Amino acid sequence: MEFGTLTLPRPGWAAADARHAEARGFAEAWFPDSHMIYGDVYACMALAAAGTDRIRIGTGISVASNRIAPVTAHSIATINEIAPGRVDLGFGAGHTGRRVMGLKPVKHGEFREQTRVIHDLLKRGETIQDMDGLRRKIRFLHRDRHFINLDGPIPLYVAANAPKALALAGEFGDGIMTGRVTTPERMEAIFRQAGEGARAAGRAWNGRMPCISLTHICVLKPGEAIDSPRVVAMTGHWVAAALHGVAAGYVNALTIPPDARPVFEAYAESVKRMEIPADERHLHLHRGHVIYLLPEERRFITAETIRSTTLVGARDELIDQIRALEQAGLKQLIINPPLDRYEECLDEISRELIERL
Repeated sequence: MEFGTLTLPRPGWAAADARHAEARGFAEAWFPDSHMIYGDVYACMALAAAGTDRIRIGTGISVASNRIAPVTAHSIATINEIAPGRVDLGFGAGHTGRRVMGLKPVKHGEFREQTRVIHDLLKRGETIQDMDGLRRKIRFLHRDRHFINLDGPIPLYVAANAPKALALAGEFGDGIMTGRVTTPERMEAIFRQAGEGARAAGRAWNGRMPCISLTHICVLKPGEAIDSPRVVAMTGHWVAAALHGVAAGYVNALTIPPDARPVFEAYAESVKRMEIPADERHLHLHRGHVIYLLPEERRFITAETIRSTTLVGARDELIDQIRALEQAGLKQLIINPPLDRYEECLDEISRELIERL
């Protein structure tokens, strides 16, 4: 099993954070693309690519519509000129990068078209694009002058949880980037739905494709409670992001395990009671998002909510879970360290899991 880490786009730390992950045995540093929350994803990836030797550098994820599709393809191909052959493009409809602006993710038809254009440009360097009522051939020019590099190649990971997006991953993707706590049973469903898209598009399908899971992991110390202060400090920011999703209405509370559901529903009710204009609620729900835990949200970080959103347990228990996921076809687990404990979190995962698997 490979391990990746979310690495937040901070220009002053991007290279050092990626080097730390590289030194600790992580296979990939993934940079999120949420321009109202973090720094520019491609600028920070360029710094990380130039400052490392082995670790892969990826977007986790680049957001549809925040850039036109040819710009997204050109940007990742520019990073590939800096770090040839160790760059990935994660591409999604925008559950954070658009919702932070009060917008919904792009509709499936638009997402599919942008994915198709990016796929064609990364694979062939040209495609047919419809824009402004015009249908035109577009092509990357001057590739021999090394402005960009398409010869890596650059794998395209489609961010997908729902059946339509998973089918799209099967149609155009080189891999799948999924979320939530992943299980072998969920892996089976993921591959089944991606396979439907692959077969409908006439692509060869052997039952699986590279799949990575954006989740979080915390290794309990001997005798440690799942809701200990240390575990809350390591996981609270990640649990809160799931709380935000339920309160915003784009995560169905019925998908939450029953024992944790009352806490999620209580959080959603607390947000409704806040004296915040409805057209500004999205701003509140993204404060600290996947960065740190707000003090007023601490009471919602319970053993139940941690367990429902995080791979958490004793070391040997987690190793067994991870081996089962690998057997089921999962290629990589991506952790989401809290910003202020980034190195501590990576060190723990390296020592307790990477070195033992």
